[in-house]
Amino acid sequence: MVKAEWFHLLPDPAVEELNMKRTPEFSRSYPYFMTAEAFQNLDDSTVFYEYSGRAAQSDFLFNPTFMIGERLHTIFSLLEPDIEFKSLSLIDREKKEAAPVPLYYIPFLPWEDALAPGTVVQNGRAATIKLRGSALQERRILHCRLPAQDIWLASLEAAECILRRVPLGLKLQKVAVL
Repeated sequence: MVKAEWFHLLPDPAVEELNMKRTPEFSRSYPYFMTAEAFQNLDDSTVFYEYSGRAAQSDFLFNPTFMIGERLHTIFSLLEPDIEFKSLSLIDREKKEAAPVPLYYIPFLPWEDALAPGTVVQNGRAATIKLRGSALQERRILHCRLPAQDIWLASLEAAECILRRVPLGLKLQKVAVL
């Protein structure tokens, strides 16, 4: 049996948040760990941000919660049919004419117990991720959790689909599969 390759989805520090500053209301409205209850209580909505004047727009936001840009929403839906979404439109607080009005999707996928013994955890965050191969069957996207970290993972197939769209704001880090 060939071991599948999996990747941790991480923010690209060089791109993340190039053109937006979050308002306090934005940060308070969405929990970092999106539970089923919190997700069900969300509505498709609009929130204000502060446009910084730069043209680039990240396809992924990792804070205050994990969000996927409009360009990649369909890909995630096709890769993981059980995933659910709520939409979030961002509007510049000062309503500057040049400010983009990006649309993001907040995904919900129940957490999987896929982290294998040998995953190195420091201060509640993964320093090294190892996955149990048995937890990966028939999956393309996984969502795991540590005490201080929300972890989104993509199979090689999913990573290739995502990378074909040349996303901004995403870095992939290969993880070990046991």
